[in-house]
Amino acid sequence: MMNSTTDKKKHIVVTALGLFSTKGTAATSMQEIAETCGISKGSLYLHFKSKEELQQSVIHYCIQSIYDKVVLVESEKHLSPKEIFCRQIEILLENFLELKEFFLAQFQDAISQGNNGLTQKNCPEVMFKLILKKFNQKMIDVYGPQIHPYTLDLALQVQSLMGSYIKIVFSKILPISIKRMAEYLVETLDDLAEAKLRLGREPFIQQELLLPWIEEGIPQSPAKKHPLLLLKEMRQRIEENVELSELVRSEALESILVLEHELTEMKPRRVILTGMLSNLSVVPGTEEQVIQLEHLFDTYLSWRK
Repeated sequence: MMNSTTDKKKHIVVTALGLFSTKGTAATSMQEIAETCGISKGSLYLHFKSKEELQQSVIHYCIQSIYDKVVLVESEKHLSPKEIFCRQIEILLENFLELKEFFLAQFQDAISQGNNGLTQKNCPEVMFKLILKKFNQKMIDVYGPQIHPYTLDLALQVQSLMGSYIKIVFSKILPISIKRMAEYLVETLDDLAEAKLRLGREPFIQQELLLPWIEEGIPQSPAKKHPLLLLKEMRQRIEENVELSELVRSEALESILVLEHELTEMKPRRVILTGMLSNLSVVPGTEEQVIQLEHLFDTYLSWRK
């Protein structure tokens, strides 16, 4: 049952995603979206002032949901840095395939409607910078500090490779295993990294030229982890703390569950985040993570507006 503005907006966005995927944005009217949602057209315009605004919310919802899934892999302690990276690429490919019809419809609209579909304007620059920054750090995690001069080159190259392989997946030209594709992309990256280190050539993209642009506009925070990762660690710590009473443990885990749900919403509500965090602040053994989350929520909310 939808009992909040956030729930209603998410319902509208998910419904629009399905319609945009089937018919394309241009061929889908706001009236049709409203009827499918079971609301009036006037109610729809209370949440989204135009179809363009709704379209951008759908695109942001898709990107954000993929990003959150990718980040959660970081907590898989049994995986090596390279295995984590490979799994993250696999998740990216899986989700692009899952959203294939939507992205194809967006590109078709971009061609027929004069770039009103999926464009750089609709894909926030800060998101691109965050992804590029993460890939840049991944190169060091996987290949060591000696790869530092070439990290931006490799980060851009792996994104380019992924784009090419995604086109093959979309076209259904060949029956391809997504898992094997991810492994092959990492193997290709291994070859590129090895060649760059062996040959010692000057990198094409200089760190000092591009890094300032990447850092510009990205909110900074003393906490480096995604909030969902910190919550996962907090849950594990609470579950393992034998000194907690069952009541305290149960209420703490319930607060974490509420936070995790809220963070996956289109626009997390600050009052919910701060309220649940206040509940967790009195739980012994969580002090450090609560402080990190307090700082990180400000950053997280600022670039999801």
